[in-house]
Amino acid sequence: MKMKLIIVCNLLVIFLFVQCSSDKKEKARGTSETEELTQNFGDNEKVLYSLPSPDEILSEIFIDEIELKPEYVNPATNALNYVDLKSQSINLGVYISDFAYLGAIESNTDELEYLRVIRDLMDKVNLYGIINEEMIDRINSNMMVKDSLNKISQELYYEMTELLESTDRNNILVLISTGAIIEALYLAINNIDFDHSGDVIQKIFDQKFVFDNYYEFASQFTDDIYVKTVLNELSPLKDMFDHFDFEESDIEVTEEEESFLIIEGGKQVLVTKEAYLGFRENVTNVRTLLINISKTIN
Repeated sequence: MKMKLIIVCNLLVIFLFVQCSSDKKEKARGTSETEELTQNFGDNEKVLYSLPSPDEILSEIFIDEIELKPEYVNPATNALNYVDLKSQSINLGVYISDFAYLGAIESNTDELEYLRVIRDLMDKVNLYGIINEEMIDRINSNMMVKDSLNKISQELYYEMTELLESTDRNNILVLISTGAIIEALYLAINNIDFDHSGDVIQKIFDQKFVFDNYYEFASQFTDDIYVKTVLNELSPLKDMFDHFDFEESDIEVTEEEESFLIIEGGKQVLVTKEAYLGFRENVTNVRTLLINISKTIN
């Protein structure tokens, strides 16, 4: 199975930047479809958070021929166990990542089952109408066309994100993004072994910059008890990311057609077997915590 590379820059830097009030924006190729989450700071500047979809994260990592393992996804039957808003929102993100992962497996036909789970969880968190009969028909028609399923997965994620932003439900967006990012990292790190996957491991480790961007965005909404709780649950993973060692290389920026910029170089996480094993353990522990039935918050 080969997943198509969507983000062509090495993602050595997934950027958080301050933009003045100019309307001009320059983006790395591939981030044109990446959701930008904004927060106003005064009258003349704002912070842009670039958060890729699960499909983009997985496509950035799995650019070589790697046999994906469907047994690692969260079983669809677990969805009935999620009865509170926190677990429903988080595992909605988990299942969206699972849908993107399963959609990349040539022999897999479980996408419709997972789409139904996603639609049910969306209804439970008041995200109605995103998955309609037209989308289900498109998936039925493209079950064996994996690139088409990847596109549908992205559309689903961005439409949901846009709706949550426009209705000022960023706390729910944080919870969904938590599940989506952690599940994507879990699927990636458990799909490989250290001795035979050097380049892939490097790309997984470089998702630290995606995680940091997510964490900065999520930290704005800690007045929500669910967001505060989930960030506490992520603290072992955050601490591990913060203590990674890096190597530096010169940043090279080249401009191509349609005013796209390709950014290469910058910081790169140093990969060691000890770091790999610690990463896998922390991601697995956090993911296990998230997919289990959440405890009631008094």
